[in-house]
Amino acid sequence: LARAGAAAATRDATTVARLRAAGAIPLLKTNVPELCSSFETDNVVHGLTRNPLDLDRTPGGSSGGEGALLGADASIAGLGTDGGGSIRVPSHYCGTVGLRPTTGRTAETGLWPPTRAAGTLDFTCVGPMARHVEDLGLLLAVLAGADGIDPYAVDVPLRDWRAVDPTALRVAFYDDHPAVPATTPGTRAAVRAAVEAFARAGCEVEQIAPPVAPGGRSATELFFAAAGADGGAGMRAAVAGAGRHHWQFQALLDAAAGAPGADRGAGDADRGSLDTNRGASDTNRGAADTDRGAPGTTAGAYFALLREIHAFRAQVRATAAAYDVVISPVVAGPAPLHGTPPAGIAQEDYLHYAAFEYVHVNAVAGLPSAAVPVAREAGLPLAVQVAAPAFRDDLALAAAALLEAELGGFAINRSLADRSPS
Repeated sequence: LARAGAAAATRDATTVARLRAAGAIPLLKTNVPELCSSFETDNVVHGLTRNPLDLDRTPGGSSGGEGALLGADASIAGLGTDGGGSIRVPSHYCGTVGLRPTTGRTAETGLWPPTRAAGTLDFTCVGPMARHVEDLGLLLAVLAGADGIDPYAVDVPLRDWRAVDPTALRVAFYDDHPAVPATTPGTRAAVRAAVEAFARAGCEVEQIAPPVAPGGRSATELFFAAAGADGGAGMRAAVAGAGRHHWQFQALLDAAAGAPGADRGAGDADRGSLDTNRGASDTNRGAADTDRGAPGTTAGAYFALLREIHAFRAQVRATAAAYDVVISPVVAGPAPLHGTPPAGIAQEDYLHYAAFEYVHVNAVAGLPSAAVPVAREAGLPLAVQVAAPAFRDDLALAAAALLEAELGGFAINRSLADRSPS
């Protein structure tokens, strides 16, 4: 609502301008949650976006409108943003493909809300979403590179993913995580199926321990501690004048500010409504972690948080550098019903976002990560996450292309939707 009457932009964002210059014809903007701050795409202006494969389920977020359009086979490609999973989660839920590039690979200039001068610094990336891996590669080649404005965007040569021999990849994998309360059997089986496809191709395969931060906090906790390091002041300023908010976003604001009642669960009634009286979840974990990196955070406390984040980033990057790709789940389960957590996680734990630890690991680490569909569970698509060493986006794309060819990719979406190829 804060921007519902805002004047139209007078110039394109860097990434959009680059696409236009390459001959692309942007057609429309798709729906997002308020301030792009949810894994459910719903807001008080445009309402709820539904998963094209099951209208009772979410397409994810924050790039959920783009994921739904692609999942409906109504578009060939588009742009999304990914701070903590907002490209990869909709791709997973909708049976499409998406790439979060390496942190610094693409410029954020022109993005709203801007994120560089915020607690999460360089976490957010602009990246491609599509139906086929080849299209991700085509788009990334246009999007990549510094623009001289975004302080985090750098010019590192982008290698050609088609020059990679996917049969020679060194593949690591993990299919669960101690910070995730439950991961569905189908999700774990999807990771194993991907690993078996690599093994059949002749790749070296090795199971590894899931990354755990040295300080004991999960990647999800680190992500939200950084996002709320100012007590939510930046978020409140960005939406000043809105008057009312979607209940999920209001819960996030309340939790960041340490508001009374912020330890109340999301509950199980009126999900997806505009009830702003319902608070966030337990303030000891996840998005509602207000004990560290939240209201009243001092510069010293924030720098301590950054040291935790950088230590975790260094740890995950060192592991990734020992292999060509690391395979893991995207989320703990397939697309859930609107307003509920994935994988049968308890409703009162909805706003802890622990099911998204897998995407938060690579977000905090700043690694290139692709989502590609490889399996089905309960009539819904399942993707795996393909991460690669920093600035080796080519390896992530090459590995995703192998899985697409061997296990189905977007063909899984089409089979579930009972559509003939277009």
